[in-house]
Amino acid sequence: MRVRFAWPLLAVVLVAGCASAADDAAPTAPTALGRDVAPGVTGTLTPPPAPGSAPLVVLVPGGRWLSADPTGLMPLAEALADAGAAAATITYRTASDEAYFPQPARDVACGTAWAAARAGEDGYPPTEVVLVGHSAGATLAALAALAPEDLGSHECPYPPVQADRLVGLAGPYDVVQVADVAVDLFGPQRPDPQTWAVGNPVTKGDRRPDVAVLLVHGRDDDMVPLASSGAFADALEAGGHAVTTRWLDGIDHQSVYAADVAGPLIVDWLGLEATGASGRTEAP
Repeated sequence: MRVRFAWPLLAVVLVAGCASAADDAAPTAPTALGRDVAPGVTGTLTPPPAPGSAPLVVLVPGGRWLSADPTGLMPLAEALADAGAAAATITYRTASDEAYFPQPARDVACGTAWAAARAGEDGYPPTEVVLVGHSAGATLAALAALAPEDLGSHECPYPPVQADRLVGLAGPYDVVQVADVAVDLFGPQRPDPQTWAVGNPVTKGDRRPDVAVLLVHGRDDDMVPLASSGAFADALEAGGHAVTTRWLDGIDHQSVYAADVAGPLIVDWLGLEATGASGRTEAP
């Protein structure tokens, strides 16, 4: 049975916890990692050990929709690359750049398109595209994977690609339940949560049911309750998705994306341990 928490507490905890975490781990200044992909978007591609077709895994950082520093995800990217994936970390514009929905999700889609093009150019044509997001990045990854058509048209210098799989690490998937924080996603021109449905992942559970989903959440997370992932899993399962959930003892909001925590779960889910290279495309 999935654990459920009192939603009214979530916004308070997320404001206090994620703000301090962003100060410590996700500064608003752009990271020096990677190359410029598009306005406000940078990316780094970590290749697998040998050329050839491979899963493309795109990692999307959190930061409470105020920052998007991918530095903390680099060890996870390296672990996934060592296992045989082409692993990209990307950034996106946030409220600190006065960029509000749908722009951050559009940036994630553009960064994913860049990663697919770059992987192909470098000799690692993707066998599948896997979006992996942490915290606020998991919200954006879910929107880009499940409902890219809801993001509207946008300029991106790379051909669009669609995600085949989605991995969410401790994401707040119902933005209405975190309204005090999600205002940084939707901006001052859209303060009414009743207008946020187009950017609310939990309402997209019936979209693109062919996308397999892995949700990972720590039981000791005091920033985003486990109930957030549980409710999203329910919505996805009701919509026909193949959903795998991993609720982890002794893991909190920051340690959930550690290479030695999330890495083995994602590697196993992708089938990389079994194949050592390109991975499976079927749902687990």
